[in-house]
Amino acid sequence: MWIKYIFITVLFYLLAILQNSFFAHFNLFGATPNLVFIFFLLIVFFEKQRLNYIIIFYASIAGLLLDIFSSGHIGVSMVLLIMIGLLIKKIHSLLSEKNEKYSFIYFFTLFLFSFIIYKLSLGIYFYFSNDQNNLINFDWKIVFDMIYNLFFASIIFGVYKKFFAGRLDNRQLSLFNK
Repeated sequence: MWIKYIFITVLFYLLAILQNSFFAHFNLFGATPNLVFIFFLLIVFFEKQRLNYIIIFYASIAGLLLDIFSSGHIGVSMVLLIMIGLLIKKIHSLLSEKNEKYSFIYFFTLFLFSFIIYKLSLGIYFYFSNDQNNLINFDWKIVFDMIYNLFFASIIFGVYKKFFAGRLDNRQLSLFNK
């Protein structure tokens, strides 16, 4: 069981390296894919509902890597991802009560919601902590950044669901559907 957590930690690290080395060259209108954030939300989306301590572990690893490879302070992304992860898990558990299937529409909506919260929270933090006082404006660059990251999130969602969701999923087989 602990091999899964080591594998996911190494995968977070590899995605952070890939994001900051290879995908930094795919900069379109100032937007680059945030692979660590996408993979974190994917894991939160597919993780067992009652394992909040695992979400905190994943958020700590992903946030630490995002902070190390960015110009911000260490711990900001960690705290934001913990809050976003727990919030997304709560919203997802409410949606799952109605329909147990993992729908792309749920992931699409939760991804956009969490991406906006993450970007705006970072903007507010940098506004109050930076000498430059530049707040992230909600303009066409942010919209393009959301679309660009959603494109990569869609691809990673399909690959994850096809190959890994059955192997890393903690859910039991339900024999009696009500």
